[in-house]
Amino acid sequence: MSNTSPSNKYPVAPHLTELLHTLPPDLQSEVCDFVEFLLEKRYRRELEQRAVAHGWPTDFFTTTVGSINAPSFVRQPQGMPEEREPLP
Repeated sequence: MSNTSPSNKYPVAPHLTELLHTLPPDLQSEVCDFVEFLLEKRYRRELEQRAVAHGWPTDFFTTTVGSINAPSFVRQPQGMPEEREPLP
């Protein structure tokens, strides 16, 4: 993996740091959010590869977790939470 930008003019990390510092705080936050998204995406891909290596079907977890797509599925009212005594 190269540590230089596609133009090979600047090392990636220092160049990105310089660019990041030129952005206003709200855009810096968006860049951080995007980087976190990319890291999470890579982590999930690595988990998927490990699961497949251990015999799980491809896409098993991504298609199973949270995958109730039936329009008739409705979460019933949960009622009011119980009132608990405060901790000392």
